[in-house]
Amino acid sequence: MSETATLPAPAATRPARIRLPHPLAALVAASLLLALIWAFVTPAFQSPDENSHFGYVQALAETGHLPGSVTKAPFSSEQVAAGTASNSDQAAAVLATKMEWNPAAFKAWLRADRSHRGLSRGDGGGLNPAWSNPPLYYAIEAIPYELTRSANLFSRLLALRIVSLLWLALTVSAAWLLAGEVFGRDRLLQLSAASLAGLAPMMSFISASVTPDSMLFAVWGVAIWLGTRILRRGLTTATAAGLFAAVGVAIVVKASSYALLPAALLVLIVGLRRSGIGPLRPLAAAAAGLIVTAGAWYIAARVAGRPAAAQVTGATSGPGLNVRQLLSYVWQFYLPRAPFMTDFPTIAHTIPVYDIWIKGAWASFGWTEVEFRNRVYIGLVLVMLVVIVAAASELWRRRRGGDRMLVAFLTLVPLSLLAGLHWSEYHLIIGGQSNFNQGRYLLPLVGIAGVVVALALRRLPPRWRGVGAGVVIGGLFALQLFSLGLVMERFYA
Repeated sequence: MSETATLPAPAATRPARIRLPHPLAALVAASLLLALIWAFVTPAFQSPDENSHFGYVQALAETGHLPGSVTKAPFSSEQVAAGTASNSDQAAAVLATKMEWNPAAFKAWLRADRSHRGLSRGDGGGLNPAWSNPPLYYAIEAIPYELTRSANLFSRLLALRIVSLLWLALTVSAAWLLAGEVFGRDRLLQLSAASLAGLAPMMSFISASVTPDSMLFAVWGVAIWLGTRILRRGLTTATAAGLFAAVGVAIVVKASSYALLPAALLVLIVGLRRSGIGPLRPLAAAAAGLIVTAGAWYIAARVAGRPAAAQVTGATSGPGLNVRQLLSYVWQFYLPRAPFMTDFPTIAHTIPVYDIWIKGAWASFGWTEVEFRNRVYIGLVLVMLVVIVAAASELWRRRRGGDRMLVAFLTLVPLSLLAGLHWSEYHLIIGGQSNFNQGRYLLPLVGIAGVVVALALRRLPPRWRGVGAGVVIGGLFALQLFSLGLVMERFYA
């Protein structure tokens, strides 16, 4: 046998395999399992606006048209009957009201539902609270609706929840990849950062509901990762197209995603300056990515006579801007009102930053009425302060070798989102309405929050980082269990 005959095949001829890191695979599996538990534990329509989102999906699947008809009821007769029989409409946001768990009541509803099957599902599609939302998430959810068409409404709702929670796998993976771009292939830091996306109870609860927020978390995670990747590795035509396509998809999921545009433009400008390549192709790619996503929806909405971005237009069509009044509103959201300030109406019991942002982002279930006692949130605030101080200390310690543009990007994303949310709420309040913001609106930033957690862990001596990561993951898991217990006590005790 010749010598060359015993040589192995060249490495270039071997097919490359993408291997999912074992810690990430385990985290994704645990995250999906927890979300599946939430999908079963949360009673029907007992998450924010789930009845409206289900009604949107049902109208689209049953009629082939988007909701918003002024001649139709907001919800179908079938959904109204199910809500009445289960007491879900009455229990929403009212702690004293329980769901109906009498098996006899369910059997009576089921008999009535079977006798009217096919006659009462398509008469909804009116002006329910979600009617003006972009359609992408709902079009995807119409697939499991069609596949379970022969089942009763509650089974179809569960099927929609299960498909919705699958977006959590992408959310967790995007947080892992983001941490990998920031810290390199440090599996411990990546796991700690991504665990916030996969194990925080509000992430599980919202992702396991019928709501476009579940898809929104994933797409924002991808967009933030791509922006970070460009700043770390350089701009290419493909990454420019990918970033702006992700931003466009996010806009077609929810109009609040326009807040991603300033940070994406910053990445594009910095990337062009650093790359040294001609701007024509990356700019054309970025424009194409945005046009085929958000642009396509804008054109379709205009042709159909629908609002393409109702939240944005609603926030700019109110009374004119009073800068002093706006600053007073923002001050009162985060700090106690000064004696000389006009009092803005608020649903918060203390100051909104605590009651809305902190409570709502950590643990505010049902229609935000299911909460822990204050001492739990005070403990979470103390933990947050320790993490933020440690992360800031680590960032300062490594300031000489850090990428200032990356820090600017990861800072601009939350600032833009907060600016958009406060701008919208300010105009609603001065227009005579109440508070608009909820803590879950901050959850698209979970990947950045995970980076902050990982920064705090990196401040520890190497021998203690494993212990710190265990505390993070164990603490989140414990909060999950207590949160599930809280919800079960609310609805089943």
